[in-house]
Amino acid sequence: MSAPDSLFVVLQQLEQSSWCVVRRCLQDGKPTFASRVARARPYEAACRAALDAAKAENLRIAVQATGAAPRWFDPRNDMREPRP
Repeated sequence: MSAPDSLFVVLQQLEQSSWCVVRRCLQDGKPTFASRVARARPYEAACRAALDAAKAENLRIAVQATGAAPRWFDPRNDMREPRP
């Protein structure tokens, strides 16, 4: 896997309705923090920031709700905030 292939954008839940957007890369098969894209904001704004960053950098997007493992973003189901 080349370096660009190992980098991806994560829409990460911080609190109930607060989300941030970060870049992560795979190191030794584990996702590690690479950089921050957007600070905490409501889901809709964070989702838009994640989509914009991923499109501009040609990266995949993952979603990580509190207490859950990251999963790949599905535009059909993830445009609205996930419900617990």
